[in-house]
Amino acid sequence: MGRSKGYSLVPKSVPSRQRTSFYKQIVADFLASGEESVLVEGTDRKPVTLVQGLRKVLEAEDSSEVRVIQRGQETYLTRE
Repeated sequence: MGRSKGYSLVPKSVPSRQRTSFYKQIVADFLASGEESVLVEGTDRKPVTLVQGLRKVLEAEDSSEVRVIQRGQETYLTRE
């Protein structure tokens, strides 16, 4: 009887990525809110990381109607 290798190889295709964007959801919620400007709080992200993520989403969607503004440690979304 052959020795066990300690593992097995199972044929299976790689599933597609299931990515949801945390930052994209924030922007979508802001747009749906109808508010003129909002403070984004309650995330576990550092302010710089939050600003970069939001700006990247707005750049990717070519959205010029929303701006990200950082004042101190606070991050705001505002409509243009």
